Amino acid sequence: MRPDRRMVSKPNDMRKSLGQVLSLLKDYKLKLIITFICAVISTSFTVIAPLLIGQATTVIYNGINEMINKTGSIDFEILFNLLIIAAILYIISAIFTYLQSWFLTQISTEISYKLRKRLIEKVNQLSMKDFDKNKRGDILSRITNDVDSLQTGITSTFLQFMTAIITIVGVFVMMLSINIWLTLITIILVPISFIVISIVMKRSQKYYKDQLRYKGMVNSQIEETFGGQDIIRTFNQEDDSFESFKNDNDKWYDYEWKSQFYSSLMGPIMNFISNLSYVIIAVIGAILVLENAIMVGDILAFFQYIQNFTQPIQQITRVMNLVQTALAATERIFEFLEIDVEEDKSTLKIEDIYDEITFENVSFAYEDTEIIKNLTFKVKKGEKIAIVGHTGAGKSTIIKLLMRFYDIDNGKISIDGVNINEYNKNSLRSIMGMVLQETWLFSDTIKENIKYGNLEATDADIINASKIAYAHNFITQLPEGYDTVLNEDTDNISSGQKQLLTIARTILSDKKILILDEATSSVDTRTEKLIQDAMDRLMEDKTSFIIAHRLSTIKNADKILVLDNGKIIEEGTHKDLITIENGYYKGLYKQFEVEGGVN
Repeated sequence: MRPDRRMVSKPNDMRKSLGQVLSLLKDYKLKLIITFICAVISTSFTVIAPLLIGQATTVIYNGINEMINKTGSIDFEILFNLLIIAAILYIISAIFTYLQSWFLTQISTEISYKLRKRLIEKVNQLSMKDFDKNKRGDILSRITNDVDSLQTGITSTFLQFMTAIITIVGVFVMMLSINIWLTLITIILVPISFIVISIVMKRSQKYYKDQLRYKGMVNSQIEETFGGQDIIRTFNQEDDSFESFKNDNDKWYDYEWKSQFYSSLMGPIMNFISNLSYVIIAVIGAILVLENAIMVGDILAFFQYIQNFTQPIQQITRVMNLVQTALAATERIFEFLEIDVEEDKSTLKIEDIYDEITFENVSFAYEDTEIIKNLTFKVKKGEKIAIVGHTGAGKSTIIKLLMRFYDIDNGKISIDGVNINEYNKNSLRSIMGMVLQETWLFSDTIKENIKYGNLEATDADIINASKIAYAHNFITQLPEGYDTVLNEDTDNISSGQKQLLTIARTILSDKKILILDEATSSVDTRTEKLIQDAMDRLMEDKTSFIIAHRLSTIKNADKILVLDNGKIIEEGTHKDLITIENGYYKGLYKQFEVEGGVN
């Protein structure tokens, strides 16, 4: 049964989200001003053009009447001038429309780039505690999907809103110049429209955030399903995996359907209001023409202006789903960005260990579960310390505390008599090299994966480290050798070969403190012997912590710590511990003799 990963959705503060969007735009004031000027010019010329077309229609209408009455004809010179000017205005309007779109796209793209950069920096700055609280798929969704939604929102909706407001103002002025009464009838549409928009937005906004939240959950599910496909099939959990995915996917569908339903209501309502205004203006306009209170061309121009007046309002209603998605995405982005970074007020740097590492009465609890209890031991420089115990005894936690992935609750950890809390975290971790049971390699060449341990290393250094780790032979047998590209899942080489590469990477890094966490559990016995010989050479004059799966790995350790429930229950060399009657370690050794290994 999978753990319940549902999160309580906080109410979405639209004003706060809007303020966050504006805070992103404040660095682009000049470009926004230029965009606004382009929008004013483009919209103004678009607004003026229908008046010229209306005048051209009046010229044609009057000319036809004069031809019928044989008192004159159509003045084609004035007609052509009016049409040419209107065409020029539309062309200029199109050019400035392109310019405002170009500037706005540039702004939104830069914002998207900077946000993704900030999000990745935040990931690297989070404490391990906060990092563990967030699902990788959800973080990935914020970096990709949410940023894309915000970028689309800025590019599409900001342009629409800016153009719409300028158009409404410009058209309103032009309509007033034609007839004040028809204008007053038309503008009744505005408050009704925005009342409808506000009601629908208020009801639908919560669904947009929930929609994005479950989208992130589904991404997590997909990532887990692909990454753990072999495990899912081994334990015949296909149905359970699909059911968990279906539950989140159904929720995503439900919230997306509701959000789209409310947003889709705005279009039909606005069309009805717009069409109603057409009918009213047509009736009243016909009466005014019959009474010679208005020209036919003016009526035609007014109808064009009604369309220009209602169209931006309809555009606003159509893009409201993008607006709400963008605001919900903004909230999720800033929600992640506002998580406190890992604090590190210490400035003291450490370059080496000269004496010893000391754990004094160290206690640590994770989420109210005590993992380490009053732990005390010392490690001299150059010693190899092995840590054994059952799963959950606290072996890996000791290493995480030493590297300050987590800060202890009580006690003190010291290096050369200095509390490690006084050392800068990056400086502290820079003297430590780690090889884990779960190998981490990225999709790149084998050479670049090994070089990750020391970016300044030469090809000769890389080859030498590979030879020490006994990885050189298998690498040279690959078709592309060191230039072989590991695929996305790094499954084009074996688990043992991947472990050899991580060991070569650690050798290349040449750290002062070496941490081997189940480092040889993924290799066969023959490969383990080769690696152990290399590790013995590597660990000379280095302080080493070994969390071992196989007892043969730790037999030659200077000291063995036996852990049980976060406490040291036995301590000494292999020879010392094997003599303890009914001892825990002795039991492990007997089990090793029978099974060839120990957990």
